[in-house]
Amino acid sequence: MKDRDIKLNEIKKHNPSLYQNVLDKKVKLQDAYNETMMKLTDTSEYKGRGTRSKNLPTLDKEIERIVKSHKPSLEELLDAIKKQFVFTFDTTIKDYLK
Repeated sequence: MKDRDIKLNEIKKHNPSLYQNVLDKKVKLQDAYNETMMKLTDTSEYKGRGTRSKNLPTLDKEIERIVKSHKPSLEELLDAIKKQFVFTFDTTIKDYLK
């Protein structure tokens, strides 16, 4: 049974009107599932599996935040970047500097 089918069955079992809205494409499946599970578990917010933030900051903003909070030296930044790009770091830096 697929994840979609499981979610539809849960919605149908606990909230038939919301199930019909999902079938009519008035409500997204994930939103309906989250609402159903939120009511079932009596929580103010329910984030199901696979729910991710849609409003990620840009790379520039994120680097700016990291530099402000950690205050790393240039060497520390380059070491951290080198750990992420182990195989391509040296050649890419050489090409960038040319």
